[in-house]
Amino acid sequence: MRFALAHKVSTYLMVGCALVGMIAGGGVSPAFALGGFIGFVISWWWEPPLVRFEKWTWMWTGLSIVALAYSVLTAVLTGDFLGVGAQFLVWLVVVKGYNRRAARDWQQLYLLAFLMLVAGSVLNADLTFGLCFLGFVITSTWALTMFHLRREMEDNLLVKHAQDRASERVEVQRILESRRIVNGRFFFGTGLLSFVVFLMSAAAFLALPRVGIGFFLKSRAGMTLAGFADGVKLGGHGVIKNDSTVVMRVEIDSKTGGRQAPYIHWRGVAFDQYIGGQWSRSKLAPTTLVSSSDAVPGQSLWYQHYVQQPPLRPAPEQLDQTWVRQEVWLEPLDADVLFGASEPHAWQYGRTLRPRAEKTPKNDEFRLDHGNTLHYTVWSRLTPPPPEVLRAAHGELPRGYEVYLGPDVNPYWDRAITRRTMDLATQITRGLTNDYDKAVAIQQWLDANLTYTLEQKDPEGQEPIDFFLFDRKMGHCEYFASAFAILARAARIPTRQVNGFLGGEWNEYKGYVAVRAGDAHSWDEVFFPTVGWVTFDPTPAASIDELGRGGDGFRARMARMLDTLRFQWGKWVIDYDLASQISLFKSIGSAIKRAAVWVKGLVVDAKDWARDHAPVAIALGVTVILAIALWRRRRRTRVPGDAHARALARKRGVVAMLFDDASRRLARIGHVRDAATTPREFAAKLHAVGAPGAAPLGELVELYYVAHWRIEQGDPGVSARATALHADLLAALEAHKRRRAA
Repeated sequence: MRFALAHKVSTYLMVGCALVGMIAGGGVSPAFALGGFIGFVISWWWEPPLVRFEKWTWMWTGLSIVALAYSVLTAVLTGDFLGVGAQFLVWLVVVKGYNRRAARDWQQLYLLAFLMLVAGSVLNADLTFGLCFLGFVITSTWALTMFHLRREMEDNLLVKHAQDRASERVEVQRILESRRIVNGRFFFGTGLLSFVVFLMSAAAFLALPRVGIGFFLKSRAGMTLAGFADGVKLGGHGVIKNDSTVVMRVEIDSKTGGRQAPYIHWRGVAFDQYIGGQWSRSKLAPTTLVSSSDAVPGQSLWYQHYVQQPPLRPAPEQLDQTWVRQEVWLEPLDADVLFGASEPHAWQYGRTLRPRAEKTPKNDEFRLDHGNTLHYTVWSRLTPPPPEVLRAAHGELPRGYEVYLGPDVNPYWDRAITRRTMDLATQITRGLTNDYDKAVAIQQWLDANLTYTLEQKDPEGQEPIDFFLFDRKMGHCEYFASAFAILARAARIPTRQVNGFLGGEWNEYKGYVAVRAGDAHSWDEVFFPTVGWVTFDPTPAASIDELGRGGDGFRARMARMLDTLRFQWGKWVIDYDLASQISLFKSIGSAIKRAAVWVKGLVVDAKDWARDHAPVAIALGVTVILAIALWRRRRRTRVPGDAHARALARKRGVVAMLFDDASRRLARIGHVRDAATTPREFAAKLHAVGAPGAAPLGELVELYYVAHWRIEQGDPGVSARATALHADLLAALEAHKRRRAA
């Protein structure tokens, strides 16, 4: 590839990586980003002889002044200084792409590319930034190296030493058009070196102490989900069932979270008050009972307790034996609630985070003030107690739990609930003597008499649950869960409505569940004395999940692989904190320990084998020693032969070899050329002092430049003339030697 083209390609690739890395995060408006990208690509052809830069300078200057004024005004009015600044950077890059005249223009283009990369590190938290950053590291090495060479050629090498000033432009152009300055080995070698530097930088990034992005960036925009919120209004859930946006990723044992495992309820918020088709928390809702422990270095461990139960505070190792462990990476949501599988018991997270103090958690919710992707660990009970235990559960209802009962004791009972709804609850549970059988009977009646649908229909002023049970008889999970809660409370069963997610797509590449926005779900919890809250999901199972656990086709597997890469990028780069660092070091330490045990076992086995097969072991050892000795002897005595010399000559070139030989012979008589002296300077110096052979050497140097820069090394005319000049120089040196001897 021609040198000028190689420099241009590497520069455009470098700027392109920085540009894409910044605009891919969405901080720049799509229209402006697309226009800027297309405009920069078109600037490739905007150069002489197609156009004259001087003719368009006034236009670019005027437009840049207008763009600056617009950017300043927009930034002041909107307060989005970073986003507007990024757009102005795009404009400057486009302008500079159309004005590439001198070395300083290329330098400014490199500076703008670096600024875009810095802006992209804030505006783009996706995996695309990591890929663009790697591309920028490699291509910037190419571009900056060739820019340095080009500037040296233009400013120092040929311009400085040219005899005829009028020929300077011609000489520089010949160098820029040369195909022999850079080749594939240059790109491969420098690219490989850049990649090694990138890996070393990544290792340093993982090793240096850190506090995580949340310490500096206190909030990222949270996702607003129509199917999940701190309050539930009937009718607003089914519209997102096909939304595959990932809201959290949960690392869990494959036996529990695999593609064939039962669906998991990811519990989030719970409500005790129902009024006019809406669920919320009442003022009398019981406060979540928790206690904390600082037994784990760098981590806060909180235990959740149900009333009428002894406070259990086992260590994390004991928790792993009894409860199901989940490592959760929760994306920023509008709600500050934490999610856990089924019935959470313990929560662990970094000490830089604290529970919400201004908003006391209720209904056994657990809340944490966060505005970024949050990593925490939760232990849960997934399997409910057997039916016989729930049937036998009895005792007094804890104080404050009256809000979960019916109209006689619940001060927040919706008086608008119809009489026929109350009578239906009595009819379904007639003759049953315990809360478990009553709850199961209500669940079975809903499944047998009502149909699941995502189609919405306005009850037109009618009480929503009454409309669902007796007229519409069709609805989605919020209707089923609400109807179950109302009927159970009418039967004096303490019940609350729960909102969260159900299921998720199992990712086999990294062993985690990707919970999506479309997995939003509603269900219920029933309280049993001496046992606690137990999950009841009245929604028909056959229609409960439209997104499913993920397909087995090629596209589905590729989508999961890409999600794995995004997950690892967020886990180890964007949200990498001290807790992740400690976990990484523990994993490395465990791997080293396992490797040491394996090596030790291998050595012991080898010793045992050698002891049992002594003759064979001795013969094998002697053979290895002799082979090493022979190899070292051949290596010391090997001398480059004629074939090696001929290969070196072909690689160096005939004219260059003759010039090198002439330089060595002149050095023997005291005329040494140092590394800082060019061949022309050396020849001029010898001519000035009247050194022997100065005239043929001067012509040989010019042929050296011709052969190196303009004509192929194998040209017979140049080689023949160089050989003759070399012979003349040898003759002059021989005559000089005879004169000195005489």
